[in-house]
Amino acid sequence: MRSFLAILSRAALFAGTAASLGAQSAPALAVNAAAARHAISPLIYGVNEWTDSGLSAVMRIGVRRWGGDNATSYNWQLDIKNNDADWYFTTYMVGDGVTSTFDLFHERNLQTGTATLGTVPVLDWTPKAPPAGSVLQPGGVLSCSFSVAKYGAQMPSNTANCTASPFGGACAVDPYETACGSGVSAATGKSILNDPNDVYLPITPEFAGQWVQSIKSTYGPANLGGVHMWSLDNEPEWWDGVHADMYHQLASYDDVLARDIATAKAVKTADGSALITGPVPAGWWGMLFSKTDMQSGWNTYPYCYWDNPIDQNNHNKLPWLVYYLQQMKQFEQQNGYRLLDYLDVHGYITPPGIGFDTNYSSANTALRLSSTRAFWDTNYIVPGYTNCSGYADATGTQVAPALVPTMRSWVSQNYPGTKTAITEYNWGALEDITGAVAQADLLGIFGREQLDMATMWPDGGFQAGVPGAFAFQIFLNYDGNGGQFGETSVSATSGNPDTLSIFAAQRHDSALTVLVLNKTAAAITDSITVNGFSPASAAQAWQYSPANLSAIVRQTPDLGVAGGSVTATFPAYSLTMLVLPQAQNAMPVPQPVVTAVTNAASYDASAVSPGEIVTIFGQGLGPATLAGLQLDANGQLATSLGGTQVFINGNAAPMIYALDRQVSAIVPYEVAQAQTANVVVVYQGNPSPPFPIPVSGVRPGIFTNDSSGSGQAAILNLDYSRNGATNPAPRGQYVSIYATGEGLTTPPGMDGRVSATAGTPAPKVSANCSATIGGQTATVNYCGEAPGATAGLVQINAQIPDSVAPGSNVPVTITIGGVTSKDGVTLAVK
Repeated sequence: MRSFLAILSRAALFAGTAASLGAQSAPALAVNAAAARHAISPLIYGVNEWTDSGLSAVMRIGVRRWGGDNATSYNWQLDIKNNDADWYFTTYMVGDGVTSTFDLFHERNLQTGTATLGTVPVLDWTPKAPPAGSVLQPGGVLSCSFSVAKYGAQMPSNTANCTASPFGGACAVDPYETACGSGVSAATGKSILNDPNDVYLPITPEFAGQWVQSIKSTYGPANLGGVHMWSLDNEPEWWDGVHADMYHQLASYDDVLARDIATAKAVKTADGSALITGPVPAGWWGMLFSKTDMQSGWNTYPYCYWDNPIDQNNHNKLPWLVYYLQQMKQFEQQNGYRLLDYLDVHGYITPPGIGFDTNYSSANTALRLSSTRAFWDTNYIVPGYTNCSGYADATGTQVAPALVPTMRSWVSQNYPGTKTAITEYNWGALEDITGAVAQADLLGIFGREQLDMATMWPDGGFQAGVPGAFAFQIFLNYDGNGGQFGETSVSATSGNPDTLSIFAAQRHDSALTVLVLNKTAAAITDSITVNGFSPASAAQAWQYSPANLSAIVRQTPDLGVAGGSVTATFPAYSLTMLVLPQAQNAMPVPQPVVTAVTNAASYDASAVSPGEIVTIFGQGLGPATLAGLQLDANGQLATSLGGTQVFINGNAAPMIYALDRQVSAIVPYEVAQAQTANVVVVYQGNPSPPFPIPVSGVRPGIFTNDSSGSGQAAILNLDYSRNGATNPAPRGQYVSIYATGEGLTTPPGMDGRVSATAGTPAPKVSANCSATIGGQTATVNYCGEAPGATAGLVQINAQIPDSVAPGSNVPVTITIGGVTSKDGVTLAVK
């Protein structure tokens, strides 16, 4: 990643700076909810991070990527990685040496409803544990690829960078471990050709396949709790530099393609539901050319990366990604299954001095906010580069990247059905409001232009609460109660998107959400015309601006909507979310009303817990005739039945059944992070007012045969027959008690998944679990999800004590996490 940026910065000649926009006239803003409608992928709201920066506690991030340079050399079996050229090719333990860091990463994603994008290596080596007694720093550096003791004195790989900072392998030796060198010989000034066996073990593609199989065995297949997607390594055009200690050649079309096919086959063999992304080039150059091409150009006058593409010429003069797509399509045609699911690139296409930059000058700010055009505008030439450094084609002509439409065009012409992903990008200034505006603009562009996945690469200070994080929150949880930008993009236009940019989408509750970004240093009052939609008379306005950089603030009073128009003032450098409900007279059914939310077993209405099966009471909640449980294409419970949906803090809940006055659903596990659950029932697009209820870690309730919450419990005897007065269980025998409200599980449960079916696990209850029968403590040998049933139905296998008095109404309780189910539930004992 940074190696690519460094090459650009050295090669670029910044020709000029954009003038400050300053005060601007209000451009024409228009929304048409009936035009340009298409789904927005939730995966565009993604980030790169190996540990949670705190965002997941604030909002439901679409996807988190475990990637970057270090992912190439991560040994999943030992939980160690080599820091490659980013830091003196040193090997470190990633975690505590006990629990896999990657497993913790994935489990956190499961807990927050976030998709996992892992990275599998395609190179031939992985770090090995150093021999006993050879560790350089216990708890620190384990080993390094360019030992000074073995390879002699070394010199800075970049003297200027070493003087400024010891980042990467810039200095002669690691400033914290001088036994480890840069990999550049002091005697010759050339790169050292090391022996990878010093610190690595040889691997084959099966190493990746074994990892995927291990994940599947623990968490289930990719589509049911496992790792959803795997990237085929990272930035191949820089392997010979970033991973110079194990890749001693220039990347070529044939070599990268062969490695990717072999590794993708191993992944798909291990888990046929896993999705593959590739080939993950670092930027524009790597999308068109191989490293072999670039080096050939740099070795030939006029010494430009594009001017002698010998590798491309040997492959019908096809740009690298075009050739790659064609070959992947050919593989599917010949083998009957798809290897490549996402065309995956890195979107480092900024002007010089923008990406990862903290220059907040007016000129840099104006350039940052206008240059987002590089992702969509087919007429936008990225400024500041010479022909040898910018975004040129094979003739040296500077071209408009227009990256998202360009990728979609490559796919449609060469391998239709492949999705598109930009798994690294950074537009800088994330600690400043102007960077937040730019980041929000990019997220809006990704949704409007139909990108399928995006993961921002943050700088070191990125975390929940910084301005750049609010750019995500304005889309994912603007009100703190799960309020989100819509899932269906609609037409939104601005007469000048460099002054005010605008994005719009319709939500599951029929509301029209409109995001307006002021890219100027002055407040602008403007009107938005709204067509193709029947709004209510008032719109909410939520703003993030310099007036309060610690919160998204609801503006009062609400804005009036009349004559198909709404007028608002957009502060300087601000994000404004407008929420326009649909008028009730335009709804097909009366507005639903929720009157109670209860535990489906005990009817406890005091709180809900994550994963709990609940019953919702009210009026107008669903159809007049019962709409029963259904499974989707993945085998999970559907989130829509008979036109009814339930949303809890903005998250769709798996559905059990729907009726006019009663609905049953499962509380999403993500609710564990909240103190209050806001329950909204949507019937035929008409949402109920939110119904708030407290969140409890656990709230156990035992199901009963007559669904009353009292009397004979829903219990199976050891022979799987139903327990009851005519079929009591003998003392000393185990019975299975069925309940809900158990809270979080280990491994984390997955909303709506059927347990212990199709390779899925049966997670155990995380909290302490016990039972009493007849007032006596019962031995419990299992407390977890009921095999063959949906997540949320817990099974407790308890042994009836020998000293219990027999009878048809013997009391039974369960206690989970210190909370005991209510009295009055019984079983039959003989």
